[in-house]
Amino acid sequence: MSWQIKKQDIPFLAIGAKMIACGGGGNTKTIQSLLLSIMKDDDVITVKTMSDIDDEWIVGIGMMGSTILYDENIPSGEEGDQALKVYESIVQRRVDALISVEIGGINALAPLVTAVQNHLPVVDGDSMGRAFPELYMTTFYLNQIPLTPLVLQTHDVSEVIQGIHDIQIAAEKTKDFIATNGGYVHFVGFGAKARKMKTSMIPGSLKLIYRLGMAIKKDISIDQKMEEMLAVFGNSLYGKPHEIIRGEVTDVSKWFEQKSLIGKFTVEGNSSFLNKWVEIEFKNEFIAIKEKQYICTIPDLILVLDEESLAPYSVSEIQEGLSVIIFAVPAPSIIRTKDMLAIIGPHNFDLAVPSKLLQGDCHHEAWN
Repeated sequence: MSWQIKKQDIPFLAIGAKMIACGGGGNTKTIQSLLLSIMKDDDVITVKTMSDIDDEWIVGIGMMGSTILYDENIPSGEEGDQALKVYESIVQRRVDALISVEIGGINALAPLVTAVQNHLPVVDGDSMGRAFPELYMTTFYLNQIPLTPLVLQTHDVSEVIQGIHDIQIAAEKTKDFIATNGGYVHFVGFGAKARKMKTSMIPGSLKLIYRLGMAIKKDISIDQKMEEMLAVFGNSLYGKPHEIIRGEVTDVSKWFEQKSLIGKFTVEGNSSFLNKWVEIEFKNEFIAIKEKQYICTIPDLILVLDEESLAPYSVSEIQEGLSVIIFAVPAPSIIRTKDMLAIIGPHNFDLAVPSKLLQGDCHHEAWN
């Protein structure tokens, strides 16, 4: 059943999107501020669930490139609207609804900006269930929804990529365009009929981040927040969150490699986790938890949360001395299939992981 997003709901969506981004996806504060500046107090965005869509033409919308440059050279907010108009002129049809390609980080909110400007509904779902670094790491690609025609839009330059069926070639052309045009772009692509979207998307992820944000923002005790957060995941396509450790961040090591922020840090346990430690590895996102051996890896979710508020930390915010709680959350089954693991599994992030970690949830026996 459809529901509505109002202006006062945007901060909840922003914090929930940051949490499920697993450390990546960009700073949601910037797009939160942009969206709040665009929305009038009485603006309402209709959210259609999987059962509400039938014959609509739906497209993915978002941004690609450097999230740091996005924060430094803030978009006007018109880029998505401009890209949408170009897209409609190419396909010679009106777009009926928008969907997020990536529910973690900036791209969870990107469709909302264009939806407000065009009085369009958004679909409650996405194609990643978290944040991943590449366009081909999507359920849309896996289910043969074509990326092209793909419209790219900067502040003042538009580019169309079409006639290319290989998504990795299209993605490389996109990266070339980004490199010579300001470091990031807004895009419209992955267009399909609703019937195809229904079988290709991860449903309910927009409502999930809203409910997560609501839980974290409530003025209640940390234990109550944790209970609510667990309940939100429990009533979703995601698995039961497992608390891995509580403790202090130490031994932070970060470096850039091929425009990715890469590194690791250690969490030394306290309280009931005294004398325990884990190592978290990251590559734009948190990708693995190691305790002598890997106990949880991408695509399952690794949440690094503030011990006092449960507010999520991004990779760029990690520093020594932080008091954190680490949770591991099994990803939706749709992104843990054999075919999907081939494009988003640990080997895609240069992790040498035992095959038993890929046969189901994270290495549960090591968590307890």
